[in-house]
Order: sequence, then structure tokens, then C-alpha cells
Amino acid sequence: MTPGGEFDSFFAREIAPFIEEKEAERKVVLRRTLWQALPVIGAGLVFFSLSSQFIEGENARGFAIFGSIAVMVFGVVMLTSVMTWGRKFAEELSGKVFGHFGYIYSPEAPENFLAPFNNCGLLPGYDRKSLEDHVLGDVDGVSFELAEAFLEKKVRRNKRDDYDLVFRGLAARYAFPKRFSGRTVVRGDRGSIFGALSHAGAGGERVHLEDPRFEERFDVFSSDQVEARYLLTPAFMERLMQLADASDGPMRAAFDGGDLFLVIDGRRGYFAQPSPWRDLRQNDHIRAFVEDISFIREIAEVLKLDAETKV
Repeated sequence: MTPGGEFDSFFAREIAPFIEEKEAERKVVLRRTLWQALPVIGAGLVFFSLSSQFIEGENARGFAIFGSIAVMVFGVVMLTSVMTWGRKFAEELSGKVFGHFGYIYSPEAPENFLAPFNNCGLLPGYDRKSLEDHVLGDVDGVSFELAEAFLEKKVRRNKRDDYDLVFRGLAARYAFPKRFSGRTVVRGDRGSIFGALSHAGAGGERVHLEDPRFEERFDVFSSDQVEARYLLTPAFMERLMQLADASDGPMRAAFDGGDLFLVIDGRRGYFAQPSPWRDLRQNDHIRAFVEDISFIREIAEVLKLDAETKV
């Protein structure tokens, strides 16, 4: 569902007045914060300039410069109150919009949320993670759970530790209508950094399927060859390719524990919210936000996961 029709009525009735109220609040918070922080930052800049020009002693000058920088940093830290307010606003807005679609929203995901995705080898190795925008619900009776994941791998660069981004996207679990007992993993990211170790973590044996187009795009591994073919019917392989085309990044999937797991490395944030530094009534972000939400339904519909189809 994209903006229009029922959502437009909901937006006009509940979201627009809410944003109007919050815009007035944002202006008060921003004005107060700037009046407090900018003089502090300005004083630090002046002190820094004077210290560099008029203090002759090297030690005294170094101490004064350090002090002026500390003052400026303190002023910048004072500006974080705007960001704190912005995060709270984003959480409230997200809760309202997701709630309109019948979904339950939380700004944070459970700590062990990624465990089944890691067990299936769907994610690259990482040393640091950040999870947000946890959503629960169902689409036409098909239960789902998803969250945004930001994963980084520690690297050694220029004699110091640094972190490289290895995944930024969606991790989703959907109930699957067919019963199965094994694990089947589908890798659809050949040639990407995400799929550089395409066999790592997948487990099971390589499965060769009859659709040459699917074989060209995906690698399949399973603990049960017969079950893999039972799950990946010609019709379902066609739907997976269609979903991969609709996704904005490399996609991987796994059948495990009665569920279908999907990860999409879109290399972007989903469910984006407006910046607290600009007028909240500029609602372009709402369209992108709702389009991301509509993708939740699109996954279930494209794959025809409702119990009646039996895929």
C-alpha cells in the first residue's frame, strides 16, 4: 500500500495534526538549545583564536587551546538534546503509522533477534551490530517479524582498529505454510562482497534444481535434497526471483524451524524519519516510509505465503 485513499484519510485525521503539534514543539526545543549552545561554541572559537595568536609560552598556549576545544565540544554536546527530542518524535510517529497497518512497532529489537539468521549462515561475519525498528504482525494471516540490522567487521587499518560496514538492511522471518524438518539455504548474491564466501555457514549439500534461470542466480544448500525440491517448486522459484528483482539489494533466504527467513542488504536505512533540524511538515519522507512498510506485505504477497495457496 502506498500513500493514497485510506492512508491519506488516516494521515489527514491523525498524523497531520500530530506533526503540526510536534513542529511547534520542535521550534521551541531548537530555539532554546541554540540560544544555550551557540554562545558556548562561539566563546570557545574566540578563545581558540586568541590563544593561538597572543599566548607566547608553548605550554600555556597548548593548555589554552585544549581548554578552548573542550569548551566547543561541550557546546556541540549541548546540541544533542535536539537529536534526543528527534528520536522520541520518530518513535511516536513510527508507532502511529505502523499501528495503522495493524503492526506492532518497537524502536529496538530483542538482543538475540539475529541468532536464527546467523545459524542459517544468512549474514556475513561481524564484530559489532546495531538493531532497530523491530516490527511484528501478520499479512493475511501470515505472521512475520523483522528488524533493521547494521553490521560491521573489525579491521586493522593504519596501525589501528577500524570497522567496515558488511551489512545494512532488513532481516525478516515469515511463517511458512508447508511443513518441513530440515534446513534449506538459498544464496542470491553472487559477485557481491556480501556473497564472497557463498558456501560459508550454509551447511548441508549443494542442491541442483531444474530451472536454469534460478540456478544461474542462486546457490542452494540443504540438509535434505528431497525436501529442498519439495519447498523450491518451479512456481516458488519464480516467485523468489520476482522478489529478488523487487528488492533493492542482494537477497538471501532460508527455510528453517518451520519459518522462511529473508535478509536483504539494501545498504540503506529503512522506515526513515524526518530530521529534527528541518520543518517536520515537509512530508516527503512519509511516502518513502509507507513504501518501505508496503514492502512487508509485498514479500508475503509475491511469495504467496498465505495458508490457502500451500505454495
